[in-house]
Amino acid sequence: MTMKTAILAIAFACSLVGAGLVSARDPQSESPVTAEQLIAQVLADDPSKEVVAQVYTFPPGAVLPWHIHPDAHEIAYVLEGTQTFEREGEAPKEIPTGKAEYLAPNVVHRGMNKTDKPVRMFVVRIKPKDKPLVQEVPPPQ
Repeated sequence: MTMKTAILAIAFACSLVGAGLVSARDPQSESPVTAEQLIAQVLADDPSKEVVAQVYTFPPGAVLPWHIHPDAHEIAYVLEGTQTFEREGEAPKEIPTGKAEYLAPNVVHRGMNKTDKPVRMFVVRIKPKDKPLVQEVPPPQ
């Protein structure tokens, strides 16, 4: 991955999780979604991939834009609250505290907090090193 590509990928990912560049939230929400990076490390048996683990906090009313994780596997575990998860072509699904969800590569989706309490999620992604963590896509028709 070139330095320019890495910088663009990081900036885009940060914008989606509200790291101060662009707010990833519903305009009615008072604060953006935040992400705490726990680890980003090369996968031991495949140096072309990396594992990224983060804890996300969704304030009440927060909505991420529609996006994909290019060629990445995602496992999300809800630590606190009830997260609403929506895949393209499917009805929204509520994931309560203590439950996990698997997302296959390249599935168009978004996450949101429809409750009046914060939602915290632990998310692990296994992704190609040369691909961005996230790529925003147009909303499904």
